[in-house]
Amino acid sequence: MAKFTYEIAIPNSGTYEVESDRELTDAQAYKYALQQAGQTTTTPPAPPVKEDTSPMFSAFKRGLDITSRAVLPTAVGASTGGYFGGASGALLGSVLVPAADVVGSVANLAMSPFTDYRLMPTSQGVQNLMTRAGFTAPPEEQTAPERVVSAGLETMTSVGKQVPALANLATTATTQGGRELAGRLATDPTTQAVVGSTATMAGQGVYELTNNPIASFLTTLGTSLLGIKKPKTQQAVSEEAMGKIAQERYDALDQMGFKFKTPEFVADMKNVTANLRAEGYTPKAYPKIAGAIEELTSSTQPKDWTELQALRKIIRGAQKSTDPEEKRLGSILLDRFDNYLMKVDQTKVESGDTKVMSKTWSEARDAYSKMKKSEIFTDMLEDAKLDATKYTQSGAENSMAAQLRQLAKNDKRMAMFTSDERDAIKKAAKGDIPQNLLRFFGKFAPTGAITGGTTAGVTYYDPITGVAIGATTMASRAGATKYRMGTIEELANQMRTGSRPVVTGGATRVLPALGTQAVIQSPSLFNQMPAIDILRERRIREMQQSPTARGLFSNQ
Repeated sequence: MAKFTYEIAIPNSGTYEVESDRELTDAQAYKYALQQAGQTTTTPPAPPVKEDTSPMFSAFKRGLDITSRAVLPTAVGASTGGYFGGASGALLGSVLVPAADVVGSVANLAMSPFTDYRLMPTSQGVQNLMTRAGFTAPPEEQTAPERVVSAGLETMTSVGKQVPALANLATTATTQGGRELAGRLATDPTTQAVVGSTATMAGQGVYELTNNPIASFLTTLGTSLLGIKKPKTQQAVSEEAMGKIAQERYDALDQMGFKFKTPEFVADMKNVTANLRAEGYTPKAYPKIAGAIEELTSSTQPKDWTELQALRKIIRGAQKSTDPEEKRLGSILLDRFDNYLMKVDQTKVESGDTKVMSKTWSEARDAYSKMKKSEIFTDMLEDAKLDATKYTQSGAENSMAAQLRQLAKNDKRMAMFTSDERDAIKKAAKGDIPQNLLRFFGKFAPTGAITGGTTAGVTYYDPITGVAIGATTMASRAGATKYRMGTIEELANQMRTGSRPVVTGGATRVLPALGTQAVIQSPSLFNQMPAIDILRERRIREMQQSPTARGLFSNQ
């Protein structure tokens, strides 16, 4: 009598009982069942592969498919166009789907008075094909946040494909106008990618809330104004390079036998250091300053360029003291020493051919003066980093603003600058409208006890409003700091240039590209063209007023 009975189901054949007086493995039982079924093969088919249905895998696959739906149409279009038509083909391929949507919208508008038939938007047709190809999460099944992110990815892909093509056309286009237009649209790709995708996401978010394509388009354009940047100016050589130029000129003077008359130099240094007492200086309290003064007024060393370098390093060391008051006195002494070297009369030179040295001396003083002026502003940036913890609410921006105001009010220090340079410093100290607006809103950032508590309270009662306020004010705070740093860097650049830098890019240089992106993305995102929506709404109103009206526009 059989001790073991197995029921084996064979696909497309049936279920069979296998009896055995001994225990069988699954493979052995399946083999005997196949023999009963009369099949010659004795190898059971491989068990079906079980698809991973874990929540984590499902979420990953959904995210991958949503990303693919956003990226592939533009990427494939641009790559295909580039393969067959170079840069022009890549550009056309990247806008093929939204351009086809525009054509379809125009056709639907033209047909609207005569038929209810409507052409499917090309973008929707592409998405339908991707669904048939096995991609999940079509746009109509995505959540609002997913569609917002998808919009940003599509814009970022568009920028990534279009900017290289435009940069190529900026040098290869057949007409001058075409080259200039391509160059404008290819400017600042990083800003285009960041601000462009942000603007598109903002527009998509408004569309999700209002279902109004015109409102979303205007939101996209408005958000694109974040692309307004500080004007781009011609950059001078670095501060380090300027110092090397000065060094080379002074080395040349040294080789010519340049040397100050020691008695005159010592007397001048005594005058330079004479009124430090009025600033609160005492030798015992500030030993680094005392050591610098002792070396400045010493007559034991020849006053050649090597000695002048050593003296400046000694003063610079006192300026970097950890004692804030000694640091202040060191800055005053360094300014006076530098002013002396920049303005000293050549009659106080002991040796060297004055006529031969005249040009080199002028170049050396000019380079040294530019380096010194630039150094003032780079020091501001360094000090602001150290002062950031002192201004917990406004951070480094407040430190930089305070330093600019102090410099603008210091008549003695301002005397070393030209009239244009003084005007630029005063303007920077006051701040322009964008700077002051960012600074104002940044004051409400949740970085202090009061502002942090206020933001937390608002978030508790209305999370959306609270998070929006917190994010906006923190972004304003960071923007104000970055804007102020840019202003100071521009001042340093102006000092090294020796004149007002030539503007090579206006503040709105990225807006044409961002505006173009907004127009390109609107049809594929909303399946409509905002300008055409306006015409359609006008047509509907006219037909409501006059049911007999026909054609694209009525005669009313």
